[in-house]
Amino acid sequence: MLRFFVRLFATIGFLVVSALVGGAYLVIRQEPTLPRGVVLNLDLTHSLAEGGNDRLGGLLGHEASLRDALDALERGRKDARVKGVLARLGGDQIGFAQTQELRAAVERFRASGRFAIAYADSYGDGGAGNRAFLLASGFDEVWMQPLGVVGLTGLSAELPFARGLLDTLGVQPQLQHREEYKSFSDTFTQSTITPANREMMQGLIGDLTNQLVDGVAKGRRLPPASVRAAIDRAPLLEREALDLKLIDRIGYADEARDAALQRAGADAELVELPDYLAVAGGPHDNGPTIALVHIVGTITGGKSERPTFGEINAGADTVVRAIEDAADDADVRAILVRIDSGGGAVSASESIRRALAKARQRGKPVIASMGDSAASGGYWIALAADRIVASPATLTGSIGVVAGKMSLGGLSDKLGVRWDRVSAARNAGMWSPMHPFSPAEEERLTAIIDATYASFLERVAEARRLTPEQARAAAKGRVWTGAQARELGLIDELGGQEEALTLARSAAGLATDAEVTLAPYPPPKTLTDELLDLLSGKGELVGALSAAAHLRPIASALAPLLDSPGLRASMPPVGVR
Repeated sequence: MLRFFVRLFATIGFLVVSALVGGAYLVIRQEPTLPRGVVLNLDLTHSLAEGGNDRLGGLLGHEASLRDALDALERGRKDARVKGVLARLGGDQIGFAQTQELRAAVERFRASGRFAIAYADSYGDGGAGNRAFLLASGFDEVWMQPLGVVGLTGLSAELPFARGLLDTLGVQPQLQHREEYKSFSDTFTQSTITPANREMMQGLIGDLTNQLVDGVAKGRRLPPASVRAAIDRAPLLEREALDLKLIDRIGYADEARDAALQRAGADAELVELPDYLAVAGGPHDNGPTIALVHIVGTITGGKSERPTFGEINAGADTVVRAIEDAADDADVRAILVRIDSGGGAVSASESIRRALAKARQRGKPVIASMGDSAASGGYWIALAADRIVASPATLTGSIGVVAGKMSLGGLSDKLGVRWDRVSAARNAGMWSPMHPFSPAEEERLTAIIDATYASFLERVAEARRLTPEQARAAAKGRVWTGAQARELGLIDELGGQEEALTLARSAAGLATDAEVTLAPYPPPKTLTDELLDLLSGKGELVGALSAAAHLRPIASALAPLLDSPGLRASMPPVGVR
């Protein structure tokens, strides 16, 4: 019977892989051509991945790439065949900073004389649609289906606190942090929000709300006061949104498509993003080379992983090797490092920072571009750059440290399992999860945290040319928006990857509008390598369980403390809606 099931599952696996390979062959074999008139068809109803292309992920229907969307808009605005873009939107799956970056790309596209139409069945998909509508307001026509709703309800943040659950389980969180705004540990040590955390979150929500209002007001040519009044009234029915001039047309998807094709003229056709790029090529594939290194997800030691389920991580070994390869390549004129990370292990962050510093010493300028977040360990890494660019909504800063462990002795006692210790040194069992810290162990933990935080402050002051007092005032573990960070001197410029690329050209001694080749390091995996990764199944079970967990935000934050207790520079989980 066992052999039967083994053979059955082996056969199923073979058929699945064969289907994937066959589908990939058909995709690769087809050579799409472009019509005389092109309307780019963008699906923006799903999240957009940071990082390089995932060909296998594309076949399986995984998330699209932000880089591809930006490339299509940038290439299209200079292509005489491209007449306009039709984008379908939905809920708030795309991050705030990514939304601002895409919107800026749409505005550049429109400035070239091309049209841009946004359509949604509903802006919010039954929930909040703040970011979706902010993006739509950057288009020259905004459509919505009859019976749709504009979910421009304003922003709020929900923070998880699991202390009650941990007390019930008998789990004792033993965590220290520097300083009062470093709220990562609050998730486990508090039952409600602290005054400092509330102050920080109110500052974030207030600044992001101003950005939301100003963006919609500018895009829809409305007074900011009218937008704020609309937000307080939302969700808005279609006629209400039309009367308030938030949308231009009420119609169905096929009607929006027909309107786009009519505006494009005779012989125009809708062309999907990957088909367009496959024929037209990207906007940055000709000229001197600028290396693009992505640092996405939790920063860890070891290799980077992109599981089918679960959370992506930026492994220091992988990232450092990519930076070293770029520094060794004589053709590389500069390095553009794209960071979208709330932090992670201090040692891993320091390894990546040093690799970037060494690349600069070898004559390779380094420009940092921040995505939705580049905080704590992510900001630590950015300190090595010549210039730092962030979107106004990027969550950054969080200059602080947290360390400790979860003591599971109480839970073990509840389960009837008792642990005794035999050790040969006073602190030999310091990181054991089965015993709380002894006074001597707690003293060592305090010394480590203080020394690490002091080093963080020194690096900030030196890299950003701040006095120690200015660095500490901007630190204390507080998270800032990109706009706030610029005022504090933590970043240099506001913008996205295109603005960072302009700075990279200048740092490389090129004209700011020079054609360049933007080369990813490490190079994207081949389809064969991705299939082999899929067959290995490494980490898939854990990832699938994590994705299905009801308390996933807490589980994701707790996992690093259970897997590798110790020193971390991590931003607290922040869910802004």
